[in-house]
This record gives sequence, structure tokens and C-alpha cells, in this order.
Amino acid sequence: MILGASIATPKVDWLALSPVLALLAAAAICLLGAVLVPALAQRAFSAAVAGGGFVTAGVLAVFVFDRSPEQQLLIAESMTRDRLAALAQIVLATAGLLAVLVSWGDRRRDHVGEYYALVAAAGSGMLFFVSAENLMTLFLGLEWFSIALYILTALDTHRKASLEAGLKYLIVGSFGSAILLFGSALTYGATGELGFNAIREATGADEPLFVVGLALILAGLAFKASVAPFHMWTPDVYQGAPTAVTAFMSAATKAAALVVALRILVTAFPEQAEIWSVAVAVLAVASLVIGNLAALVQRDVKRMLAYSSVSQAGFMLIAIAANTPLGARALLFYLIPYGAASLGAFAVVAARERELERPVTFTMLEGYG
Repeated sequence: MILGASIATPKVDWLALSPVLALLAAAAICLLGAVLVPALAQRAFSAAVAGGGFVTAGVLAVFVFDRSPEQQLLIAESMTRDRLAALAQIVLATAGLLAVLVSWGDRRRDHVGEYYALVAAAGSGMLFFVSAENLMTLFLGLEWFSIALYILTALDTHRKASLEAGLKYLIVGSFGSAILLFGSALTYGATGELGFNAIREATGADEPLFVVGLALILAGLAFKASVAPFHMWTPDVYQGAPTAVTAFMSAATKAAALVVALRILVTAFPEQAEIWSVAVAVLAVASLVIGNLAALVQRDVKRMLAYSSVSQAGFMLIAIAANTPLGARALLFYLIPYGAASLGAFAVVAARERELERPVTFTMLEGYG
């Protein structure tokens, strides 16, 4: 009887997973190309495959957006299919495509196939991350794209600045991930649940342990979104990383982290809104003040743009602190022009770096107007 009994398996919604799978396939093909394609054709092949992967993921996300009028929980309630996740995936896929275009002009000679494979892998992790519906898949998605970004930051092994940035990002990013994981553990300990909807309805929601878990989860996401005072890694990493990678991080990582912060706070912790809305508002003010004042004294353009990114995180946190449907729409609306402007700014810096073959300061941009 036991051997003959059927095993219940969760139903897989392949359409909801298709944007993630498209980028994973692109990453795998880029890795194969790094081995099988001749060196002279690797750049064109890898860039075409990665760009095609982001285009395919974006088109598939549009289909998911069109066919997801309401939230649907998938795969044992570990993921969600809704318009919030689909729209975020469209923004992330567009940012990834623009990052591939910015990367095209790089004079990279080594690890070309691996570079584009890592960009596609990081993009797939972000697309998975924004559709997470429980704490386990949330952490899995976070580590998925973070590890790829750690390697991308340090990929220019001939530059000490790149290696230093990669090490700093690894250490501080791992610390932020550990904080988020510890907060998730405390939340699970207080409620016995991992799913966002289940956490909302759990009986242990008023325990101090639960509130501490909420605070740590918020801090962990703030690390990824470059929110002050958790922004200490941002200037050094943005300055030392390859400029195309910095452009991708500035737009895509922030978008993913803020969308997930909105989802988890509104879905899992609505009863604690009086606490987290004030905390998010304080973080917004700190980001605006620190980001703008610190940017005034910078001379390196990439460091200035890094502090600008911190400041922009403050503006977007205002929408989350509002805790209203209009605030959620405002966040998504703001992410679109922010991502385009950020990628455009770093594209200009990348073009100037290729001309001068050295870091760009403000004096080197004279006459560009």
C-alpha cells in the first residue's frame, strides 16, 4: 500500500517561472560559448545571447503581467504570481539589457563569456527574488544574485580597485545577508511560519522576538538597497567595480530590494505598520541627508553617483513608508525613470573611461554639456 500510493507533488506554473528560466538558459549558453566559441567571436556571441535572454525574459514577464490579475501562490506557496512581481521583472529585464549594451564597449579580453554569464545569472536571481513569497525563497534569491555580483565586482583582476571592491562587497554583503537570515530565523521562531501570508496570521505576532525579527529583516534589505546608515559599502564598491557592473547594480539591485521590502512589509507585517512605517521614514530621512551632503564633496564621478544612489533610495523609501496603494504605485513608477537615468549616467562615465583609460573626475567631464 505504501509503495503503491501516489506522491503528491506541487503544481509548477511554468509561465510564472519562464522569465527566470530564460535568463538561466542564457547564462548556461554563455558559459558553453566561453569554452566552445573561438576567442574572436566570444564577445559578440556572449553579448547577443545575454541580451537575447534579457529581451526574452522581459517579453515573458509582459505575458505574466497580462495574465495575472490577482495574486496566485505557487509551488507550495513559496512563490507568487502577480502584477507587482511581473512589473518588477520587466524593469529588471530592461535594466539588464541596457547593462549588456553598456558592456559592449568594454575592452575586456579575459573572461568575456563568464562575464555575460554572470550578468544573466544575477538577473535571473533578481527575477526570482522579486517573486518570493516565503522567507526561504527570499533568502535563496538574495544569495543567488549576490554571489554573482560579488564575482562581477572583482572580475577585473588586473585592477587593485576592482579586487578591493569585490572583497569589501563580499564581506559587507555577507554581513547584511546574515542579518536578514537571523531576522528570518527569529520570525520563524516566533510564528512557526515561513510564508508571508501565514506570518501575518500567526499567533506569535506580538512577541518581542517577532518585532526584533522584523527589524533585522528590514536592516538586511536596507544593506542591499544602499539605504543609510547601511550604505557604507556603496561608494567603494561603485567606484572599484567595472562601470557596466556598477550601472547594473545601481538600477537593478535597488529595484529588487525595494520591491521585496514593500512586499514583505505590507504582506507579512501589516499589524506592525505603526512600527515599520516610522522606521522606514527615519531611514528615508537619513538616506536623503547623508546621500546628498556626502555627494557634495566628492571628486570622483562614480563615488558621487554612489551617494546619489543612497539619496535616491531615500526618495523611494518615502513611498514605502506611506503604506498605501498609491505609495506602492508611486514606487514602481519612480523605479522606471530612476533605472534609466542611473544606467545612462554610468554609460557616459564608461564611455569617458574608455577614452581616457583612467577613472573619471569632474574636471575630465568639462565641455561635455
